[in-house]
Amino acid sequence: MMRRPFMFGIIGSAATLAARPGHANEQMRIALDTNPTHVRNRNAEAFAVRIRAEIPRLAPQVFPSAQLFRDRDVPRALRQGGVEMGIAGWWNLDGIAPDAALPSLPMFYGLDPALLHRILDGAAGQQINRKLEERLRVKVLGRWFDLGAQHFYSTGKPLNSFADLEGLRIRHPGGSANAARIRTLGANPVLVPWPDVPLALSQRTVDGLVTTHESANTAKLWDAGVRYSFEDFQTFNQYIPMVSQVLWGKLSAAERTTLTRIWEESVDKERAEAAAAQTAARGILLQNNITIVTASQDAAAAARRRLMATQDQVVSEIGMDRDLVATVLREIRAAGVAV
Repeated sequence: MMRRPFMFGIIGSAATLAARPGHANEQMRIALDTNPTHVRNRNAEAFAVRIRAEIPRLAPQVFPSAQLFRDRDVPRALRQGGVEMGIAGWWNLDGIAPDAALPSLPMFYGLDPALLHRILDGAAGQQINRKLEERLRVKVLGRWFDLGAQHFYSTGKPLNSFADLEGLRIRHPGGSANAARIRTLGANPVLVPWPDVPLALSQRTVDGLVTTHESANTAKLWDAGVRYSFEDFQTFNQYIPMVSQVLWGKLSAAERTTLTRIWEESVDKERAEAAAAQTAARGILLQNNITIVTASQDAAAAARRRLMATQDQVVSEIGMDRDLVATVLREIRAAGVAV
């Protein structure tokens, strides 16, 4: 008889502990709109595996190919509780936090990835992260995943120079600066979400697009009619890891530390794989009869000068922090880049 109250106390305490938010199992859906073979997806899956091992009560599940949301819809889904994590491209975020458009400005045109990493891993990137956290009610886990350099592609018209872009309807993934760049270089920008790109190309809704070799490869865009690529390294695309404040608020301090550590430990590996994936993808595009022409240094420099003439207007239209832009411009020039 003496044991029953004791056992009841243990059971009751265990039930109370299990019911506490910090100890209950939590759903963690990760929404991506690229397909499972894409470098972002592969590394998101590896990230999820580590979470399951180190934070067992979280059960992260990656949903690829826009099964839950397209990247452009992820910010709203995070804010409204429709998903717990997204790793969206910065080009989908400048409508909410204008400073997210920073890497798409003309001063970043053709920038070396090492310098870009130095800038966006530093104070500039941290300012963008803070703005996203405030406006989206999210936690940015840390440094951004890489995708890689973005170029022009077309279906019917060979692309041998910037002049060949004139009048083409070019799909872009979003972002005011992306549209402005395409327009300044002579083409007509058309916004098309990534999952809809193959159909838009095959139905000739657009004449071409801007994307990366890796994305063109994993989507097998040659099947949708892509035949030409003009490499101008116009932007270097990255993905920003965001966790909803709803989930973040349910984690203990130790769990938060573990989650950010796991992410941080995954970034360098992902970036190396992304670089390798772009190189491999270029070879696969060539094997699938896509002709690739690289812009000459002189032509790329002339294109940058044309684009730089529009930068102040783009910054004003987007509503970016002018002090941030000026600070980064000084940093780029101090590195010896002619902008």
